[in-house]
Amino acid sequence: MSSDVLTNTDRPGVSGRSVLEVESLNMPSAQKVLGLLAALMMVFVWSGYFLSLRAGAVTPVSTYEIALLRFGLPGLILLPVFIRNFKAICQVPRLYLVGMLVGGGLPFFWLGAMGMQVGQVAEGSTLIPGVAPLFVTMMAVLVFNQPLSGWRLGGLLLIFAGVVAFIGNSVTGDTHVGAVVLFLAASFLWALFALSIRQCGLSPLVAASVVAVPTGLLLLIVGAVMQPELGWFDLSLNQQLGQILAQGLGAGLASGLLFAFAISRLGAEVTSAIGSLTPVAASAIAYVWFGEQVTLVIVAGIALISLGVILASGLVKGRMTE
Repeated sequence: MSSDVLTNTDRPGVSGRSVLEVESLNMPSAQKVLGLLAALMMVFVWSGYFLSLRAGAVTPVSTYEIALLRFGLPGLILLPVFIRNFKAICQVPRLYLVGMLVGGGLPFFWLGAMGMQVGQVAEGSTLIPGVAPLFVTMMAVLVFNQPLSGWRLGGLLLIFAGVVAFIGNSVTGDTHVGAVVLFLAASFLWALFALSIRQCGLSPLVAASVVAVPTGLLLLIVGAVMQPELGWFDLSLNQQLGQILAQGLGAGLASGLLFAFAISRLGAEVTSAIGSLTPVAASAIAYVWFGEQVTLVIVAGIALISLGVILASGLVKGRMTE
């Protein structure tokens, strides 16, 4: 496989920049404010996603039902987009299509859901989005010989230190070590998804339809054949509405659109830095709603990974050189 996986220039919609590069944006103040609002809403949506997974782990609703909400509802909404852009989707190299379906589809969802069965919101909301930049950069540097600046190296080392803190917390018996493994595996798939999205040349809405429509259809077929036991009607109305908002409309549809909009107005570095607030917000809410205990080691892990994401994004370097 050649290095054009990360630096393609021969397809419309794909820039020639490396995935590690940061592009400066000159945006009016009003547009930056809109981007900031989108990024903060993105943090809220991501937090809701992890909290809903945790709620699903302690309620009668099955993982299948949560997955159906996560992909089926967005798939239904985005079906016209998928059909209208089917020819363009077929022109995307299969490697990227597989990366999108695996990295953002059922395998990714299943790992996160299984991890939340035995893990905590603080672990999932930190490790899955926080460690993904480490995997992206490792693939870019080790496989494709992409350059790595000192700032990003320092950020990645902090992320690695945060991972060690979470593993240490699990080994000492405070949490389940299997959850950390599952969350790290999900983070690796999310990194594959990010690389595939970066290189596929599709708009965010079309890319979202590539994941949601086939996955939602597959889940419907599986449900019709296997007829799994359902616990949806054992939930209260508030719990049902919460899952619909968090999984179907939030994680399934709004998160990707907010992420893309924020990047277009603020740039990838600022958006990544704001996104690092997700584990802080999710952990605080989980402490109140589920009574999850947040140890000092977990707090240290969150701090290390969040700071590492900020440094690895290039934000600090960009501000110091202005």
